[in-house]
Amino acid sequence: MGCCEVLMKAILIITNVVVLVAGAALLVAGGVFYAKKFDFFPDLEDYSTNVNTVLIPMMVIGAVLFLVGVIGCCGAITGKSGLLNVYFVVVLIVVILEIVIIILGVVKKGDFVEYTEKYSKELFDEYKKEYITDTDGKNEMDAKKALAVNTAQFVFSCCGLTSGPNWWTGGQTFTKIPPGCCAEWKGEDIGTGLYDVNADGKCLVGADKTESDIYKEGCTEKVKSLANDFEAVIIIVIVAVIVFEIICLAAACYSKKNDMVA
Repeated sequence: MGCCEVLMKAILIITNVVVLVAGAALLVAGGVFYAKKFDFFPDLEDYSTNVNTVLIPMMVIGAVLFLVGVIGCCGAITGKSGLLNVYFVVVLIVVILEIVIIILGVVKKGDFVEYTEKYSKELFDEYKKEYITDTDGKNEMDAKKALAVNTAQFVFSCCGLTSGPNWWTGGQTFTKIPPGCCAEWKGEDIGTGLYDVNADGKCLVGADKTESDIYKEGCTEKVKSLANDFEAVIIIVIVAVIVFEIICLAAACYSKKNDMVA
């Protein structure tokens, strides 16, 4: 066995062991949470109905990765052209999809940004009308939408769509703020809609009224800033992954060729 053949086989084996382990981890984690076994993370049980929509795709992706990893490992170890053919086709499809995603990302970036901003404004406006403009206390807004608004603000460390917390009150002094605007928010009190703000400009989180800083930057500005910062990095990472996948395709072809010669 020549050095080139050993190297190609090593690349396939190591790569597919990593893919196999990653797929197994996603599959097991998704299965555990889907079964609502929240023994290790009891706080997530309150949001089980919201996270279940993520768990099924997570398990499907895990299963596909696991299967590809097994096929790749077996093909690399045995050198059987049948297994390597299947592996080659699957990885080639993934490479094509990644290239299509990059092209669409560049060509349709403006449309995607416009749609995202429009949907975000509708969602934030609905929350604003429900909890700030109309103070009838009915709280008829879908809990999932309210959670989405607050989660977006908390994850991106922002408040309101533009201009920070003043967006919620139209520039007037605010005495209440959505929970997601608070740095110490624990994912609670979605149904109440707002947290009080004290004279020091701190929001009072939860039943114990813990003081917490309020995010000052609007979500539109924050997301655009993050997108600009990470856009080049994301493209470089995807291109690097594609190049590595092409190397794996070449390794599969080389191993298959040796099997056919043998």
